[in-house]
Amino acid sequence: MLLIIVLCIAIGIVIGWNWPQPPQAKELQDKVVGFFKGVIGK
Repeated sequence: MLLIIVLCIAIGIVIGWNWPQPPQAKELQDKVVGFFKGVIGK
C-alpha cells in the first residue's frame, strides 16, 4: 500500500514537473525531492 502511494506521488511529480507552480508548491517539491535523494543516497 505504501509503495502504491509513493509511486502515485512520484508520477504526479513527473507529470506536474513543468507546469507553473505557486511558491509554496515549489518549496514542498524541493523538500520531497531532497527527502528521496537522501533515501536513495543511503
